[in-house]
Amino acid sequence: MGVGTPDIKNFFETLDECVDCRFTEEFAKYADFLSIAKIEDTQIISGKPISKNVDYLSDNVGNEFVEVPLGSDDSVTTVVRFTYKQFPPQFTVEQEEFMVVFKTSVANKITVSRLSSQYSFLYNNDVEFGMRNANYLFTRFDDMFASGTATKYSVAFINIKHVNQLNRYFGSDIAGSAIKMFGAKLNNFPDEDRGEFAVHLGGDNFVVVLITSRLPELEKFIASVPVSLTYGGDRFEHVFSCRAGITTIRPNHRFGNHVMGECSQAFSYSKKNNIDIVYYTEEINEKNHNNTETLTRALNENKFLIYYQPVISFEDKPTIHAAEALARWPLDGKIMSPQEFITLATDSGIVTKIDFYVLENVCKNIKSWQEQGLSLVPITVNFSGRNLFNSSIADNILEVIDRYGVEHNLIGIEFSEPDFTQRMPILKDVSHTLCEAGVLVTLDKFSTGQSTLTMLHDIDASYVKIDADRFDPDDPKGRIIANDMINLAGMLGYKVICEGVGSQKEADDLIMCGCNLFQSFFYDKPLSERFFVDRLQSPDYDIEIKPDAEVKTENQV
Repeated sequence: MGVGTPDIKNFFETLDECVDCRFTEEFAKYADFLSIAKIEDTQIISGKPISKNVDYLSDNVGNEFVEVPLGSDDSVTTVVRFTYKQFPPQFTVEQEEFMVVFKTSVANKITVSRLSSQYSFLYNNDVEFGMRNANYLFTRFDDMFASGTATKYSVAFINIKHVNQLNRYFGSDIAGSAIKMFGAKLNNFPDEDRGEFAVHLGGDNFVVVLITSRLPELEKFIASVPVSLTYGGDRFEHVFSCRAGITTIRPNHRFGNHVMGECSQAFSYSKKNNIDIVYYTEEINEKNHNNTETLTRALNENKFLIYYQPVISFEDKPTIHAAEALARWPLDGKIMSPQEFITLATDSGIVTKIDFYVLENVCKNIKSWQEQGLSLVPITVNFSGRNLFNSSIADNILEVIDRYGVEHNLIGIEFSEPDFTQRMPILKDVSHTLCEAGVLVTLDKFSTGQSTLTMLHDIDASYVKIDADRFDPDDPKGRIIANDMINLAGMLGYKVICEGVGSQKEADDLIMCGCNLFQSFFYDKPLSERFFVDRLQSPDYDIEIKPDAEVKTENQV
């Protein structure tokens, strides 16, 4: 291609056509215009390169190069080197402009490519425990069912007993270390050559998938697991024992959720009846059916309560920005959280009715608060992936909102990624319809895998949520990932809500990464309707932000 004035508009249009970080023929013509020969992407941490990718755009390697930093801090530098043929001594204005556009665009493409591999690891692993996580578990379930090997295996949901005692006697640090030691030993139990594996679900909960004939070995193992602890300078041995709910994968199983639902039922039975090891049976299922009837009756009688957990904005001064509506079930004098009944609700299909119950009550309350003259914020309602089997779900949601005469921008619908990765085409249509109507859409569990990158490209949404505990701000790699994730979402027009921060320092670090919205027990727990109204009347929070965090945020804005 000869020297001439580049068509910048056409360049951008061509760039938009590029997918999966591949360069189209049309794109290559612009690369040839610049005589770009290759791109080297090197990431250096503490003086050591940790990754390098080379994309060849032509066979003519030039002698000149320019290095473009993608970002840096005290210990991390990322550099993209563009090698090209010598240009005439004097660039034209158009050539200089085009060079900048090209370098920036390709740098962004490389960043996305790197994110895919970095996030893939985090998506499937619990870095703190050095074990696989729940995402890996369900991915493996899909592979096992697809390959026809699933029925060789059994699945055990395992919970360590008496962790609260250990925590009470010796403190959370020692209890946490003990759980990690247990996890390390459990992680060594499966025979990976035979397709067995263990995962950490969180806290003191684990899952092991193994050949059915090895179940007696597992029972013996989890009955007595010694760990060595140090307290007050003394070293001692603590022996863990466990409860477990176990099911054997049968030909009628089709999905991992079905398998884990049976494990959960067996485990609930073990806990209720103080039996350490319980295998799933149809008798347990029948008793669970009775529980389903109790849950259905509670829903029909409007026994569920709605709590609201605020989302706090630090963009200007700490103030309430939005809230998430959460269902609570009063039962036998106790308020049950979703974690205590959601598996039952999901397995039985009642969860879709609960979702609409919450939506109706939220709309009703918003209308009432509006009539009282309260200053309102958007309220988000969780919708299970079960709803995505209904092709009319978006219309059903809008019908409820309009029936109560609520402004669309005061309602948000939140979908969780593990629920919809298998139903992406439906979610794409649903999110588009809701966003077109002005309803706010939030993507929860914004995680790390290739599905996340596809999701960001295909799904219409206003917010994405990330978990703060995934990113250690003191870890250089963690800092890169946090920055890249938040910046990528921001570049694509999403607002990022960070969940689960445990300290103001952690929040300040994330603010410096560009995140200004937080939802956490550290700031505000889920509030009953009465206390949430108080919060709407007093929307500001008395929280001090570090001056350097404020300056960084302003610069980013």
